Amino acid sequence: MEARLTEQECCELFGRLFPNGLDDPDLVRELAPEGWERSPLAQVFHPTPEQIATETQRLRAAIQRWRGRAPQSEKDRLKEPEEVGSRPLSDGPVRSVEECAELIGLCLWDIFSNGHEVRTAEGTLVDLGSFRGAAGFIADFFRQSSRSVGLPLFVDYLNFYLGTIFVGSRADLTPVYELIFRRISLAGLDWRYVHPRLMLIDLGDLLEESDATVGANVSQYDPTTNYWRERERETQAAELYELEKSLDEAYVESVEEARKNLPPKTVEAYRGVYGRWPDGWPPEVEFKPSK
Repeated sequence: MEARLTEQECCELFGRLFPNGLDDPDLVRELAPEGWERSPLAQVFHPTPEQIATETQRLRAAIQRWRGRAPQSEKDRLKEPEEVGSRPLSDGPVRSVEECAELIGLCLWDIFSNGHEVRTAEGTLVDLGSFRGAAGFIADFFRQSSRSVGLPLFVDYLNFYLGTIFVGSRADLTPVYELIFRRISLAGLDWRYVHPRLMLIDLGDLLEESDATVGANVSQYDPTTNYWRERERETQAAELYELEKSLDEAYVESVEEARKNLPPKTVEAYRGVYGRWPDGWPPEVEFKPSK
């Protein structure tokens, strides 16, 4: 089995990376020496109406692309986002320390989760768990290390789940990633880029086990019911195969597109700190697509 840091060791590592917690005012001064209010990074939490409209259009276009790929039975589940009003979202007060801390937490998820790999000098994996598990770990560290009165009361995994996926286009996050990579480098850690890929979870074995349990009592066996159950399962299997094939095709296309475009901000930040491209960049297709 691959060597991994324990949860306690991961906690100790994060304590070394951020000894004063994420809500350390020095982090604000490092990222925004002229003040958080004047920093472009503040737009992550105070976007303009134009930015929100652009995000809505981008999301709508992505949903339309997936509707074209999805099996017929899945198309109705892909709903378009609601129209965004014209009222700006920057009415609330700027909370420099709290916003900076949350942004660093989001960027930590982008680096330590999302399929990427962080390893010690000995090659031990710094594994924070699943997407949700990593978000929960960061939230726990945020709360336990926080010095802001009242702040830990409303911070949970949802604050960091999926990182900057919905807000990353609002500002250039390279300085935040560089801050994290500098600390990772000083701790003797390295990072491997893994190109994101959507995967399906096959529950077929669980369903078969459930059917076997239900049918254990022969007196309850109904040939007609069993026939239609098998037909339904065959239909579902065919749809899952088509969806998996679509996901494979989308993954191959995204790898090809990534190789033609500029590197992600995480990759650029890594190169800025380490002086080289990370392992895994440029990405390669790491499987044989379904046919």
